[in-house]
Amino acid sequence: MIIALLVLIVLLMTAGLVMLAKIARQQKHAIAALRAEEEAIVAEERRMFHYLHDLGEAIWRDDQQASMYRLIVEGAIRVTQSTGGALYLYDEATQQLVPRHYSDFCAPLISLPERVRQQMKENSATLLSTLRMHAEKVQSGLLGSVFMQQKTELMPDLGTDKRLGEHLVPSQQHVTAMIGPLSFGVRRLGVLAVTSPKEGRSYNANDFEVFNSLIEQSAFALANAMSHQEAAKNRMDQQELQNASQIQKVLLPDRDPQVPGFIIAGKNIPARTLSGDYFDYFTLPDGRFGAVIADVSGKGLGAAMITVMCRTLMRANASSSASPSTVLGAVNRQIAPDIREDMFITMSYLVVEQDGSNLTLSRAGHNAALLWRKATGKVEAIHPPGLGVGIDKGAVFERVTKDASFEMQTGDCLLLYTDGVNEAMDPKGIEFGEERVEEELAKHAPNGPKAVIGGIILDLEHFLKGRRSHDDITLIAIQKTA
Repeated sequence: MIIALLVLIVLLMTAGLVMLAKIARQQKHAIAALRAEEEAIVAEERRMFHYLHDLGEAIWRDDQQASMYRLIVEGAIRVTQSTGGALYLYDEATQQLVPRHYSDFCAPLISLPERVRQQMKENSATLLSTLRMHAEKVQSGLLGSVFMQQKTELMPDLGTDKRLGEHLVPSQQHVTAMIGPLSFGVRRLGVLAVTSPKEGRSYNANDFEVFNSLIEQSAFALANAMSHQEAAKNRMDQQELQNASQIQKVLLPDRDPQVPGFIIAGKNIPARTLSGDYFDYFTLPDGRFGAVIADVSGKGLGAAMITVMCRTLMRANASSSASPSTVLGAVNRQIAPDIREDMFITMSYLVVEQDGSNLTLSRAGHNAALLWRKATGKVEAIHPPGLGVGIDKGAVFERVTKDASFEMQTGDCLLLYTDGVNEAMDPKGIEFGEERVEEELAKHAPNGPKAVIGGIILDLEHFLKGRRSHDDITLIAIQKTA
């Protein structure tokens, strides 16, 4: 009896020891698992930290776009421990998602055309080449759906997704993927994706949460990089415009010309950095004098370039004929083939005879010249018929555009101006008007050309009430003194 009891006690103690050993082993495994999980979390956090650090460094360095795109994709692959990844950015002009970086082992995220599937049988490199060049419409497909719905998706099996179509290639099957939309505020930037073969990787809820964090940080980095690049481009563009403006100013007359028997003054005020107006003076054969004023339709760099072309062609042709309309006809024939159909130039070209006895004006669709007569105090409009330069390539322009000859008496004052003067608008949308230009000419003409230009500009400033004119302003005033 005692022996049996002792045996039972020994058995119970042995079982207890075995149970304790088992519990100890389980606790050891649990501790090891917790430690491994902790190490995995720490490693994941470390990968995320390095990713964010690299993104910040790239923004600070103003890296090239291609470097930033590669960094985002490779960082996402590294953080999520994926096999491949891809970045698509939205092109607003074409409404397409354009691949910016596609890693070597990223599964195809688009429906592949039959032509590509056939070419793959002969050359496997065809697939990657297609993936790196093919843009996706945002209205269709898997990527377009994620982009339009602005919702991140975890796909346990990419090959079962109907948005990839019915005809899949092997690299689209048995693959898991995470795809998310990149957006910053209301600005939609694109799509980021990572993929892995199912046999080697299975994304879980924690991976999905980490990927969503990657999406947010990548979008933030992209938006910042884009802002930096846009700001840098704007600074560069502005500097280029300033340089072009300085060159353009050099091409304008730097002083008023000295012409016997006349006082002449000219002024150009650009509405923007560059002007679509220009004026110039010429010393012509036999002692004649020429003055031209022009206004190119449109504004900015394109209009400024046309003014340079006009200046060059006028200088090349001004001496070839005594007739202003013939000179404008030659300029028109040379410039019309080289400007857009929606562009044209209005011009007025005046030639003064050496003795000042006669003046000849040709007007290519430009404002009428205004002549103040000292004897009467009245203003006359001189408006020979004419067609804008560039509207017709030759024959019609030359048939329509004519010369008008007239005389000026001592004290008379002639004004040439662009429509930036008469079409200037006050805050209420009321135009300055041609009648006011005539009134200002009559008011200031007795005091000479500089007074005419200064008076008109001052009145314009009062009229605009501190606002900048929407169009370029150019004036030439000529007064006969003998």
